[in-house]
Amino acid sequence: MIIGVPGRPFSDKFVKVESTNNSDNQKPSGFCIRVFDEVRSILNIFDKPIHYVEYNGSYDDLVDCVASKNFDAVVGDVTIIADRWDHVDFTVPFIESGLSMVVPVKQTPKAWVFLMPFTVEMWGATGVILMYTMFIVWFLEHRSNPEEFGGKWKDQLGNVLWFTFSSLFFAHREKIRSNYTRVVIVVWLFVVLILTQSYTANLSSMLTIERLKPTVKDVEWLRKTNAIVGCDGNAFVRKYLVDVRKFDPNNIVDITGPHDSLGDYLKVFESGNISAVFLETPYAKVFVNRHCKQYTVTQLSYRFGGFGFVFPKGSHVATNVSKAILKLSENGTLKELEEDLFASSPECSNSQTTRNDDSLSLESFLGLYLLSGATSTICFLLFIIHLLKNYRRHRVAQEPHIGPRDGSVWNHTIGFAQYYYGTEPRSTALTSHPLPHDIEMP
Repeated sequence: MIIGVPGRPFSDKFVKVESTNNSDNQKPSGFCIRVFDEVRSILNIFDKPIHYVEYNGSYDDLVDCVASKNFDAVVGDVTIIADRWDHVDFTVPFIESGLSMVVPVKQTPKAWVFLMPFTVEMWGATGVILMYTMFIVWFLEHRSNPEEFGGKWKDQLGNVLWFTFSSLFFAHREKIRSNYTRVVIVVWLFVVLILTQSYTANLSSMLTIERLKPTVKDVEWLRKTNAIVGCDGNAFVRKYLVDVRKFDPNNIVDITGPHDSLGDYLKVFESGNISAVFLETPYAKVFVNRHCKQYTVTQLSYRFGGFGFVFPKGSHVATNVSKAILKLSENGTLKELEEDLFASSPECSNSQTTRNDDSLSLESFLGLYLLSGATSTICFLLFIIHLLKNYRRHRVAQEPHIGPRDGSVWNHTIGFAQYYYGTEPRSTALTSHPLPHDIEMP
């Protein structure tokens, strides 16, 4: 039984062919061969001697050799795709496959690591809600609490800023007069508690584990910037990048080496000719596990059929081999072989790359910020309504011959502002009257 074996695999971890004393026969090894040996141990249909032949052409040509009956089967890291299925039969996949992006990483600057627990949007939203809460506290307390929130403008601004900002770290000592303010502060302190605990936990994680940051943001960033990317030379990978991701074909470089092309990708990366490389997921995992200090992998939402063994069209052997693969999957043998294939080196076990979602985003705290903002707004509106009622009573008592709706909107606005600041509202009467005592605010 003549079985073709890829002569130019991505890595010898998948398949490797070594010469023996008998020049007519070659000894293969690797993950795919180990899976096939396990299949043979289950089935008794391989009564013929197995003769492995290394093939140094493309994978499509290797599959065509089975269709033309030059090989009885192909054992290797051959991806199951629709175009190949038209000419040969595949077994069920013995390992899943998809498309992944491999990009270089760089060491996270430790001088600014304290900013990384939150995203830029999160820091911005935190600043906005802090300033808004500061304004609400000042507005609610300015009139009824002049000792703490009165005086010159710069003193008022400094006091309210200190009051709101200091609540992030310790309890405030300023006295609060308004019940509305107390409600706002209670909700704000709850927000502060969640923020500080989340920030501390995320920062501790970043300081404990060595952090590596990808140099590339995402696929869309690569496309928009016309960055040069690489792929493993498979037609379906290039087709996906051009047709689905809309990459310029001139920005895609095919990387194909004579044997164990993993080293070729490393050379191209180190030369700086490409910004990222798109590989099938098993290849990407093997590459990153060997070079975890320099590269990281991102799996994309695009799946292939997986790796399968190839047999001639209509072969009953493919069905039996598929059944054996399912048995290996059910009894855990395939899982053990995969763990050995993707085993990380000791130096990689203590490293971790920073993903885009490592920094806490605004989405995680949006509900909390909406709660704080809504509470502050409701208290502000209730305070305004209560103050307007008192102002009308005050104006009627000041000028009983004028109705509460007499006068222009501008005059009412000026009068309300003067009333809020504790000065005498402008009168339309010829005589002035002493101000009555302010009605106590809640």
